[in-house]
Amino acid sequence: MSPEKPALCAGCGGKISDRYYLLAVDKQWHLRCLKCCECKLALESELTCFAKDGSIYCKEDYYRRFSVQRCARCHLGISASEMVMRARDSVYHLSCFTCTTCNKTLTTGDHFGMKDSLVYCRLHFETLVQGPEYHPQLNFAELAAKGGGLALPYFNGTGTAQKGRPRKRKSPAMGIDIPSYNTGCNENDTDHLDRDQQSYPQTQKTKRMRTSFKHHQLRTMKSYFAINHNPDAKDLKQLAQKTGLTKRVLQQDAHQV
Repeated sequence: MSPEKPALCAGCGGKISDRYYLLAVDKQWHLRCLKCCECKLALESELTCFAKDGSIYCKEDYYRRFSVQRCARCHLGISASEMVMRARDSVYHLSCFTCTTCNKTLTTGDHFGMKDSLVYCRLHFETLVQGPEYHPQLNFAELAAKGGGLALPYFNGTGTAQKGRPRKRKSPAMGIDIPSYNTGCNENDTDHLDRDQQSYPQTQKTKRMRTSFKHHQLRTMKSYFAINHNPDAKDLKQLAQKTGLTKRVLQQDAHQV
């Protein structure tokens, strides 16, 4: 800031004579003047702020007002960089994808069922659909078809790990469209959460399981295996921590990368 010609604060319009000032959205601000126009939160110590139509917002208020996607559980906005769970046409924060009855967090590999936009763990979904008495002769796949449960993978806010637009496959058991990601499943699949895996009607033949990688996972694997062509268990463990993949997946797909 030139001492001969003090800059003007974009917030109050006054001259900035302070030793320190803020630069946001290509404008200069007094430390005290950069604040959210909605909640008046001071943004001088915040890592990010957002601008829309000349107004400044904190992250929470910006996504609350302008976010395209909203969590079906808490109804708050979802950042495009956030990891989320998708079920049917609903999107959930990872922390919000919990059983409606017991509040258990559902993670990869867990069975779940849905009624409307509400999510249930396997136990409470069976109780909801079949009643308090458990009937072992009615398997979870039949319950899921009856109650509308789906098996879906992890997604991020910008889409799936699959390139291009997924084809739609009609599910006769549930009467809704579900995306097909060209991944195999067992004939007796029940509803569960799994990485890049989709359950299909039981009449479909068993296919070979295929794994889809996100861009950063594939890039990390290529770089690693270019240096180490024959990783041992310790190497695979370190790589698994970096990529978020299992050692089994890394070991199986190492020769294909």
